[in-house]
Amino acid sequence: MLDRLTIERMLAWTGEKPVLVALSGGGDSVALLHLLVSELGAARVCAAIVDHALRDGSADDAARARSSAEALGVRAEILTLNWAFGANRAQESARAARYRALCAHARLQGLNTIAAAHTADDQAETVLMRAANGSTWRGLAGIAPFAFAPVWPEGRGLALARPLLEVRRETLRAYLRDRRVAWLEDPANANTIHERVRVRARLSALQAEGFEPLRLTRLAARLRARLDRIDGEARVLVAEAAVFERDRIVLRLSAWRGSRDIRCRALGALMAAVVGAEREPSSTKLAEIERRVTSPEHRGSTHSHVEFVSLGEGAVELRRETLRRSEEPREPAMVVLEPGVETIWDNRFAVAAAEPGWRIRRSGDTPVLDRDPIFPGTQRPTLRSLAADRVAHAFAPDINRAKP
Repeated sequence: MLDRLTIERMLAWTGEKPVLVALSGGGDSVALLHLLVSELGAARVCAAIVDHALRDGSADDAARARSSAEALGVRAEILTLNWAFGANRAQESARAARYRALCAHARLQGLNTIAAAHTADDQAETVLMRAANGSTWRGLAGIAPFAFAPVWPEGRGLALARPLLEVRRETLRAYLRDRRVAWLEDPANANTIHERVRVRARLSALQAEGFEPLRLTRLAARLRARLDRIDGEARVLVAEAAVFERDRIVLRLSAWRGSRDIRCRALGALMAAVVGAEREPSSTKLAEIERRVTSPEHRGSTHSHVEFVSLGEGAVELRRETLRRSEEPREPAMVVLEPGVETIWDNRFAVAAAEPGWRIRRSGDTPVLDRDPIFPGTQRPTLRSLAADRVAHAFAPDINRAKP
């Protein structure tokens, strides 16, 4: 049942490290855990159960999920989310919090791959939801079988594999019933307040009328193939036309070529990189931005907190727009660096100190390192731009390159 291509890509990226299974205790993730243990052996698999702490009984369910993993000989840990007072706890926010917790755990354990149990039914639901919301063709490509974890900067370098995207949900439950394996049912899956639950019911009704949901997954697969081709060429375009200079990127227009789709995809990745954004501008906006900033008449413009400056001689500089006084910075005014621990500053820089007493602070929109005079030592911390990492994060993990 596991998709062979996704498994091969996953293993090429993972190397000898274990794969971290995102285990909820539901039928899909329990089936994935069993299938991966059969494929790789229990020693090559570990599990993390995220307790969202949003309903009574969630801790008990998480404990049962951990026990089911341990019964297979798989090491498993529960990650309990802590919600700030008044925090948004909607499904999208819970999803982002879940991925951040999984990524933090994977990084702490020295792992580089998370496996999730999204199915063909999930894919069909996603395509239908996006179509109803007016998505472009890129959105209709649906869920990627192999990508980076969809959070930044927490997901940098961490692959997310979905090897069950071609398998129906009921097929996985039949697999578990044949093996007398129990699973949990999340009450949220029956709560029609959630859009996905309503779409799931609609798809079920359509199927009863003769519509085959796998038509939507086949559509997604065709569009995914096109998307992957464009992404591959956009990655090459960035390598040929973009020069990374700490907190800015210079675009060489003499090397800026390819179809509009390729150029827009590359520009979106560069814009997200220069500001450390989790999301890129929409593809509809990118077409206009790309046309404007590459025009011979362009002198300067701003969009999505990115400032474009014409340098003459066929070059355009991308840099982060200086924060206005009314805008809150994403990081504290000053952060004390813990020796031996990498600190992410403003989603744009990775800072590492070998000695105590060093601090990073904001000066305008620029990071500044200084040392508390009461501490001895002179070994200056390393300050590394994450712009190139953010560009790589926009595309699928490149299994042909050195692994992190």
